[in-house]
Amino acid sequence: MTELVKSMSTTAKWLSIAVIVLMAGAAGYAFRSHGAAAFSERVPLDKQVVVSPGDNVAKVVEDHPSGTMFVFEPGVYRGNVIVPKDRQQFFGTGEVIISGAAIVDKWRREGDHWIAAGLPNPLRPHGDCNEGYETCKFREDLFFNDRLFHRVASLDKLVAGTWYYEANQAFIVDDPQGAKIELSYLPVAFTGRSTDVRLENLIVEKYASQAQSGAIDGKRSERWIVSNVSARWNHGLGLFIGKEMRVSGGSYSNNGQMGMAGSGDNAVIEGVEIAYNNYANFAYGWEAGGFKFDNSRDLVVRNSCIHNNNGVGMWNDIDNIDTIFEGNRVFRNARVGIANEISYAMVIRNNVVAQNATDRDGWLWGAQILVLNSQDTEVYGNVVEVAAGYGNGITIIHQKRGTGEYGEYLSQNNYIHNNRIIHLGNRGRNGMIADYQEKWFDTDSNNRFDRNTYVIPNPDLAGFAILDGFRTWKVFQENGMEPNGQLIVKQAQPMKLTCRS
Repeated sequence: MTELVKSMSTTAKWLSIAVIVLMAGAAGYAFRSHGAAAFSERVPLDKQVVVSPGDNVAKVVEDHPSGTMFVFEPGVYRGNVIVPKDRQQFFGTGEVIISGAAIVDKWRREGDHWIAAGLPNPLRPHGDCNEGYETCKFREDLFFNDRLFHRVASLDKLVAGTWYYEANQAFIVDDPQGAKIELSYLPVAFTGRSTDVRLENLIVEKYASQAQSGAIDGKRSERWIVSNVSARWNHGLGLFIGKEMRVSGGSYSNNGQMGMAGSGDNAVIEGVEIAYNNYANFAYGWEAGGFKFDNSRDLVVRNSCIHNNNGVGMWNDIDNIDTIFEGNRVFRNARVGIANEISYAMVIRNNVVAQNATDRDGWLWGAQILVLNSQDTEVYGNVVEVAAGYGNGITIIHQKRGTGEYGEYLSQNNYIHNNRIIHLGNRGRNGMIADYQEKWFDTDSNNRFDRNTYVIPNPDLAGFAILDGFRTWKVFQENGMEPNGQLIVKQAQPMKLTCRS
């Protein structure tokens, strides 16, 4: 272990070196590519401070007045918990990595194990795990030459590529000599109640963030701008959004639970990539995958790429209203591609949603687009592709879910129109179904499917759901659905799915 690790035996001591309390910042901004000269002509020289790896950043920041802009020179910055104040700005030049991990380089050999001692007390665990992954809730991660090692629950399960943590000691069987080994131990990189903060051109990685909390924690913030930031290899969320936050560009990928989540009235997320999240295997139904937003008004997610997440791709869940998901590419997520659940008034338009629900698609679950106990959802202009071996198309489900902020959670007044739904094989379903208030749902819920085009290889596919079961296209129309819809019998070829359109 390093001298830093050696000198600190408790989490409190580790955290005491980490907190940076920042003074207020400037509002102007223009990009500078590299160097210690002026960052922007719009920010006076006397309000710019350049920091470098190895600087005592906390002291530098504390010594400067309101209106300061902090410019990070390229390199790795360790041991930072940053608490911005109003209007502060943080900009990276070149590759700037804000790391929540410490180097662990003092190991001793005992039998078949290598042991590092004097490590911090573990942070409070949190979360529900998928079966067989009971260690998901434990927040510390170990990286061996930047490769994530899986944490095991007992020493007898230790094998190559795994690690065990007990009594402030880490155990591995891989030879650590000459390797770069890091332990994530800090809970958060940026946090606080500030307004009008700007983060740009930074990489935030390897924080021991709690599930449902972000390494970038905007939970109590307002009007933050987060531009071209990447959050990766953080145990919980990469980013927790806040009110009126603007997120543009960057990547929120390879995090332990989800790329991002939160409650953000008037927030806008645009042009981001969210991929390969939930490496810790948190339970899908609890909260896992690409992102999940709740209790938000006028939230917009557009022109983003959400793919290969271990869970739901885009999840609008619990008392959201007036939400828009548009122009996104959503593919190969383990569960639903886009879900609107127990929420109100949403538009889902002009997205490509394909080959999702690799893990579960029974009944009408596992849809590319799912409306679940939500109302006033309009779904149009989407291109939907159902894989040959799994998944469903566009579905509405009604169950007993109670009452929320804006009324009872009912699947009603949803309008699915002018979409193109492609089935690559002889399976997958579209339509609507209920296991609660069935008669009302069938006659009075005012859910409509119309003007959609379905491409299927088999005209006799019983892939259309109405209340009494799964039927053919002909029966679907006879029951009032798709009066102006179109069925094309054709063997389609899979789309080439990348983040580029």
